[in-house]
Amino acid sequence: MVGARSFIGNLSICLSASLGLGVQLALSATSPAPALLLRLQPGPMDIQRGLGYVDVTLTVAGADAPAGAALLTLPIVVANTETIADTIENLQARDDLGIVPLTSRDDPEALSYSRHWIAGRAVKGDLIVRYRAPIDDTPPPRGSGPPLSLRTEGGGFSGAGNNFVLLPETKQPYRIAIRWDLAALGKGATATSSYGDGDVEIEDGPAERLSSTAFMAGPMQREPVESGSDGFSSAWLGTPPFDPHPLMVWTRQLHAWMSQFFRDSSIPPYRVFLRFNPINAGGGVALTHSFLVTYNQTTDPNNIKETLAHEMVHTWTSSKIGQWYSEGNAVYYEHLLPLRAGLIGPETYLTGLNTTAARYYANILNTAPNDQIATRFWEDSRIRVLPYDRGAMYFAVLNGRIRKASHGKRSIDDLVNEMIRRTRLGQPATEEIWIELLTKEIGSDAKAIHASMLAGGLMLPESGDFGPCFSRTTTKIRRFDLGFDPKSLVGHVKTIRGAEPDSQAVKAGLRDGDIVTYAVALDLVQSNPTQTLTLQVSRDGKTFPLTYLPRGEAVDVWQWARVRGIPDAACIR
Repeated sequence: MVGARSFIGNLSICLSASLGLGVQLALSATSPAPALLLRLQPGPMDIQRGLGYVDVTLTVAGADAPAGAALLTLPIVVANTETIADTIENLQARDDLGIVPLTSRDDPEALSYSRHWIAGRAVKGDLIVRYRAPIDDTPPPRGSGPPLSLRTEGGGFSGAGNNFVLLPETKQPYRIAIRWDLAALGKGATATSSYGDGDVEIEDGPAERLSSTAFMAGPMQREPVESGSDGFSSAWLGTPPFDPHPLMVWTRQLHAWMSQFFRDSSIPPYRVFLRFNPINAGGGVALTHSFLVTYNQTTDPNNIKETLAHEMVHTWTSSKIGQWYSEGNAVYYEHLLPLRAGLIGPETYLTGLNTTAARYYANILNTAPNDQIATRFWEDSRIRVLPYDRGAMYFAVLNGRIRKASHGKRSIDDLVNEMIRRTRLGQPATEEIWIELLTKEIGSDAKAIHASMLAGGLMLPESGDFGPCFSRTTTKIRRFDLGFDPKSLVGHVKTIRGAEPDSQAVKAGLRDGDIVTYAVALDLVQSNPTQTLTLQVSRDGKTFPLTYLPRGEAVDVWQWARVRGIPDAACIR
């Protein structure tokens, strides 16, 4: 296991029946970092009702905090997804002196904000925190968001750490161990996380690593059944509407190919967690050495490949520079790298390219500046897709310019891999460095192109920038238009405001003041010009479905067409 080492060997261990932990943690003289033990004990899962729980015990060795200090923290909402902060049960903390009284303080409400638990007295010695994390499969009231929430399916559970794992409010490094008690899940239950199968140990580092960790336990199915030397594994619970094994074999092959493309000296461990999602099926979220990808009862496994490839790119290219970089290059590569690897054909690549192009060029908000995206990200899907779509076209424009300037000898690949190399070596890999590298490739235009992208300028690749197989053309596509203020769909109660008289929504019968719910991700609806949207409308004590096509005026958009007479082999560049 990369990044893991013996944890127990660096601890002083003794029985502690009074604490019910089985171990008591103490610092070793050979390691400066205190130990942190996360113990997860899933309870029995109610498959029919979609309910369950996980009992959590967090033990932090050598705690030392004054009265009034912020002791523990957990997001309340993260990326528009509610955590267990408001439903947590039986929270108790104790140290060497006994029970530690806790009060809580919340950050100002925002798209992502946290709760902090405050110590009522000074804390000394080993801090033991116990609580129950409830699981409820009821569709999330806030609507679209990444698949982070705790869920139960197939007699087990899964979720991301930032949804249910309280962490010590400190930046100091810890030696972390994850321990499982699966007795309540029955015979045949196993457990896994982003860091490996079953009980694992992690080298010194910040506790917040547990926030970006995926967890799954229960009667899991796996591909491959036994983890191979390439570090790839996948797991799922229950019975998806398709056989995941062929899809995971495809993903494993792509991961091996990408590892070479991004010049990894060794293939890093990588884990895929497949989960059911009632809202945003087909979406996913990248986590440590892993990602969560989702499906519903109508999911075509071939349509998940795009998400799998996209999230996999993040393993190497994720950066704090901005979404225009991390999401932009992930969209740019999500079809290109499977094409180069021989895992999709040119027609599939072209379909993906044109879907991105249509969504971008038909988007009436595609000129919104980059500095407006963060504050409006979850309130309007037309804003939310911009760093993905505009970023991808920005990378395509740059690729075309670099190839022309170097007479085909260099490409955007060289710059991305240089940024990765710098990150591996601990060297600066900032936006300023990116512009500096770009300037060396294409000259003084680099700063102007980059500034234009950030300001909302249209990123339009030339006809041959996607290779000799594809030429630029135009077609008519109707703009995505909900027909009302998109902010109506933010929050627990979704009340329609700003209904547009001539919109398809109003023509179908929607009115201001209607209370609505929906069960499909708007990002996906925006990507498909023919997909209808069904709202469950509550009005005057009655609830009824209302279906319409959320589209407005038809506009010219750029697309790419397959050039006849050029063999498939020439399309890879």
